[in-house]
Amino acid sequence: MISAIVCTLIALLAWRLVRALTPKSPLDIVPGPIATSFLTGHLSQITDTQSWDFHSHIAEKYGPIVKLRGLLGKPMLYIFDPLSLQHILKDSTLYDEPPWYLQSNCILLGPGLPCVTGETHRKQRKMLTPIFAPKHLRSLVPVFYGVTHKLVSAISTRVGEDPQAVDVLGWMGRAALELIGQSGLGYSFDPLTEDVQDAYGDAVKSYSPVATCAEMMLLRQLTPFVGFLGPSWLRRWLVERLPIPSVQELIRICDTMRAKSSEILQAKKAAIDTHGADHKDIISVLLKANMEVPVGERLPDEEVSGQMSSILFAAMDTTSTALSRILHLLAQHQEVQEKARLEVIEARTAAGGDLDYDQLHALPYLDAVCRETLRLYPPAPQTFRGTTKDAVLPLSQPIHGTDGSVVSELVIPRGTDIVIGMMACNRSKALWGDDAYEWKPERWLGPLPETVERAAIPGVYSHL
Repeated sequence: MISAIVCTLIALLAWRLVRALTPKSPLDIVPGPIATSFLTGHLSQITDTQSWDFHSHIAEKYGPIVKLRGLLGKPMLYIFDPLSLQHILKDSTLYDEPPWYLQSNCILLGPGLPCVTGETHRKQRKMLTPIFAPKHLRSLVPVFYGVTHKLVSAISTRVGEDPQAVDVLGWMGRAALELIGQSGLGYSFDPLTEDVQDAYGDAVKSYSPVATCAEMMLLRQLTPFVGFLGPSWLRRWLVERLPIPSVQELIRICDTMRAKSSEILQAKKAAIDTHGADHKDIISVLLKANMEVPVGERLPDEEVSGQMSSILFAAMDTTSTALSRILHLLAQHQEVQEKARLEVIEARTAAGGDLDYDQLHALPYLDAVCRETLRLYPPAPQTFRGTTKDAVLPLSQPIHGTDGSVVSELVIPRGTDIVIGMMACNRSKALWGDDAYEWKPERWLGPLPETVERAAIPGVYSHL
């Protein structure tokens, strides 16, 4: 016991000495909360699945530029200033995903679009952009209807005539996986109308909770240092012997996803060689496009397989949580539910059945419900960037430094991790007004606040 106390005191003193000898950082004047741990800083607070209160707290108390602490007390920034976000998110040469984020995602998911940079990213993006254009998405609407009709039938059959509790999040997870499976991979995970186990589907559903838990997010910060441990087989051997349950579970999940993705990919290539490409799922279209470009522009199988895992990760958990939140909010706001239902019923009656892509987009109130839910409850509250070299970041409004100075632009040292506060930006009262924390779909039926329009938030959807 005494030796443990002595070791702790020595470590603490050594840490204090290192901090005292470390040169001052220009970020020292940025206000922010005191770290709860000298080892992990605020990382466990911003990555925990129950961290929304922390995000709201720091945004309200410190404003759009907040200094946090990372591993071993390293300064990092939490930012939702709209002008700063424009510069960060539009300049990938100066602000890019941090090395630990890219490398850990690449190890876990394979070299898909979210995990690569430079020329590889350019080639992948060029190949994938047409696949996500409205023209192709229109062709996938019947696939979505097929899955949702099965979902309605499955829940209705199990509920019967008597009211009972339904695990909506569980059902939305199953439905989202099937939607993404059929439209993205041309693969069926779940018939929905009966309960069937699928090891691949179970791995996909388990990936996000394990890979993004606070413990794993802390460990993933160490990824850039793993390369010093030797060749990949040795690193794998060492990781397999870590006595950390979440690490071992993630190894099993990723192995299952990688093996099945490779199997599906080879089967699709064989089918295209034999029968041609008449399937409309994203991977089939990608494979066909990949075969038609010059050899030097083609994506290797490893990168195509990486797209499969990336699509599943990016779309499944976000879709299921967004759908669940919408249904939860509609249950709490009966008047909104009735208005949205009436709009859909009238449109279906006029169309004589299911609505096509353009008819769905022409439902203003349903669209407002979706936008407002994604504004107030984004499936991911933050994402990460890092500076590739020293940068000067402009601010839309000056901030008051802890030394009493007024700061209108911020010098950010190379290698600084930046947390993009997506939820904080979406809920900013300075942008959205005093009712920013209220769920009000009607706000999308009229002009948005001038503050939102002027901010030019660099999102891809509705100033979000």
